[in-house]
Amino acid sequence: MLPALLDLSVIRDLPASVMVLDQDLRFVTASDLYLRTVGRSLDELRGVNVFDAFPEVDERRLPLEASMRLALAGEGNAIERLLYTIPNKADPSNPTVAWWRCRHNPLIGADGRIGHIAQITENITELVRAEDQRNAIQRELQHRVGNLLSLVQIVARRTAGSAETLADFMVRFDDRMLSLARTHSYLIGTNWNRMSIGEIIARQLQHGHEELGPQISVAGPEVFLGASEAQMLSMVIHELTTNSLKYGALKDASGQLAVSWTGEVNQGFSFDWIETGVSDLAPSGRQGFGSMILDTILPAQLNGKAQRSFAPDGLHYRLVAWMQASTGDGVP
Repeated sequence: MLPALLDLSVIRDLPASVMVLDQDLRFVTASDLYLRTVGRSLDELRGVNVFDAFPEVDERRLPLEASMRLALAGEGNAIERLLYTIPNKADPSNPTVAWWRCRHNPLIGADGRIGHIAQITENITELVRAEDQRNAIQRELQHRVGNLLSLVQIVARRTAGSAETLADFMVRFDDRMLSLARTHSYLIGTNWNRMSIGEIIARQLQHGHEELGPQISVAGPEVFLGASEAQMLSMVIHELTTNSLKYGALKDASGQLAVSWTGEVNQGFSFDWIETGVSDLAPSGRQGFGSMILDTILPAQLNGKAQRSFAPDGLHYRLVAWMQASTGDGVP
């Protein structure tokens, strides 16, 4: 018999997900919230073994059963996190697979013996997902910061190697760091793990050069890159823009610049930078760090190939990159 405390109406009205089992782990009563949670009525469950009503694989069932039997032995205990499936009567093909937190307490009868246990259950699926996402973000941030610091180190060393004076080094280094910072500032919030090529171009090519709009055409589909790839591409656009402003199509009003790209889902993209209307443009023969970014570093980072060709009136830079399919990164 149930202890006086466990009056049926009291249990049914509790504002928590509670159910009571007897010594054979058969349902005795349950709160309305519990019944709504599992999608059953009390008439369906009363007298039924809990694991007949809600079967599961041994890996998930055995810890739950052990916790219940420990409570029957007189020791209240809790399971902080357990993945368990609740069958869906309305749609058997779509069961509820959720994470649960549950507490099992022994219930002592009027005779002083433990005749029943009470389970208090809480669906913590959203909490588990939030924790998993937080951990994933922390791992990604750690990886990203490591990559970014390595890139800064490379930029500093290579820029110093090609700079003629400290002042020259500071100007070039500051410009490249600002380029990375503009991209990094965008990779926050909902954009934390990807950025479109169009947005990279807008932030690098058009930043501070709005008056050059009539000389520039930009065309391409919405192709997304992961954080590391976006940072690398921002550097190459910065280098191309800097060179064009000094020596190329953007040096004066007579030149034209066409930037375009194409992309394939989870495969890769091609990127073209074409300058025309330039006089006396020719390769200098000097292999500076900017050239290394354009011709070597970026293609290697993106598992691709780059080619620069000089025509009598301009420059054509082409990059073809192959991306690895991944969750959240690459070309979606």
